[in-house]
Amino acid sequence: MKTIEEIEDAIEKLPAQQVEELANWLEWFQSKRVTAPHVDSWLQRACGGAIPGVNTANILAITRGEE
Repeated sequence: MKTIEEIEDAIEKLPAQQVEELANWLEWFQSKRVTAPHVDSWLQRACGGAIPGVNTANILAITRGEE
């Protein structure tokens, strides 16, 4: 499929259930594309914030009150 028109034509031929699945997937896909740059930006700003010798398990133990 090379054009929006071809995609639209194909969608019109889909059963209702598949249109619903496609709509849900497009919503998920769009949210992923919108979210990803924010995550990358956050990770770049957080660079250097790690504490040597501390891993995720240590942090989770602290938040649970285990340490």
